[in-house]
Formats: sequence, C-alpha cells, structure tokens
Amino acid sequence: MNTDPHPGSAMSDKHSLPDRQNGVVLFIVLIVLVAMTLAGIALVRSVDTGNMVAGNLAFKQGATLAGDAGTEAAVTWLQTVAGSANSYNDQPASGYYATSQDTLDMTGSSNDPNRALVDWDFNGCNGATTPACITPHAAVSVGAGNTVTYIIHRLCQASGDPNSASNSCANYKPTSASSPKKSGLSYGDDKRFEPLPVEYYRITSRTVGPRNTVSFIETIIHF
Repeated sequence: MNTDPHPGSAMSDKHSLPDRQNGVVLFIVLIVLVAMTLAGIALVRSVDTGNMVAGNLAFKQGATLAGDAGTEAAVTWLQTVAGSANSYNDQPASGYYATSQDTLDMTGSSNDPNRALVDWDFNGCNGATTPACITPHAAVSVGAGNTVTYIIHRLCQASGDPNSASNSCANYKPTSASSPKKSGLSYGDDKRFEPLPVEYYRITSRTVGPRNTVSFIETIIHF
C-alpha cells in the first residue's frame, strides 16, 4: 500500500528547472575580454615604438660614423695645401676658408639673423635672412644611404700669412728644451727637434642618412 502523501514528488524534484541566471558572469567576462584586448593593443604599440626608437638610434649612429669619411676626405685635401701659400686664402669650391669665421652658425639652429649660415643643402640657405651663406664642399656618397658634406676652417682671425704681425692664428709648437744627455734619464719635456709653428684646422662634417637622420661631427687637426 502506498503511504506517500505526495506521490510523484521525487520525480518532480528530479526534473525541476534550474534557477534563472542574472547575466552577471557574462558581464564580468566581457569586461575582462575588453581589458585584455586593450592590454594586447598597448603591448603591440609599445613593441613597435621600441623597434622604431632602436632603428632611429642605429641610423643616427651609422650617420655619425659615416661622418668620418668626410673628415678623412678633408684631411687628404688639406695635406696638399696646409702650411703653404695656397692655404692663405679662401677656396670655396673645395669648402676651405682661411679664417675661423667664429660667428658662423654651423647647424642653423640658433635662428640668429646676425650669424652667417652654411649652405649644406646647396639651396641658397633656403632663402634665410643671413649676413652670408657659406658654401661647403660638394656632398659625397659614402654608402648605406648616407651622404657627407664638409667644410674646413683655418683657425686664423684673418686670411694671408699666419706669421704676419697683423694676423692671429691658433698655432702648435712644442715646448723648447735641451736634449737628454747620453745614458741619462729624464722625465721632463726634453725634445731633440723643435719644428716651426703650424696652424690648426677645424673640419666640420654633416651627414644626412635614412629617415632624414642628420649628424654633425667636428675635428680639429694640425700637420
């Protein structure tokens, strides 16, 4: 005899419907998905920016190293005129100037209308208002997309003979001293020979490379 007061209740409980979901979990998942997407985009952009910065630094370093080619070319040319009468006057076609031109704005970044400019791009200093537009040596291609242009200045206040009383030049001359004696030891400035004074020359090279990279190097030499 069936004494269950609620016949079929077990079957009813077994097949009862689950509680209705409110959608909170789905909402949280969507927020997390958006956050992960934004983080992924930021990571990609960060990596791209890092690669671009590294590439620009590499091009900058390459342009700076390429500037040595301009310096070497200038030194080779100077060896043919340094110390001779051929160095007494300007030779614009070779990018050579017999005076230091101390007020010259080498990079063109001072924006001072009272300073002369160097016509690095051979476009008349781009129409800038300036007391003078100085011509450098013609650009030389040195490979890897780099071109070098240089200008040479003799470090003298005036053209002409550097030994003239009316001129003032930066000269090099070793200190005068006697030669060490035979079998003698000396820690001084003893010298066996004393050459004549020689002038200093300043070489400024400008390199233009890929991605509009521009680099300047300056070298001061004497012979």
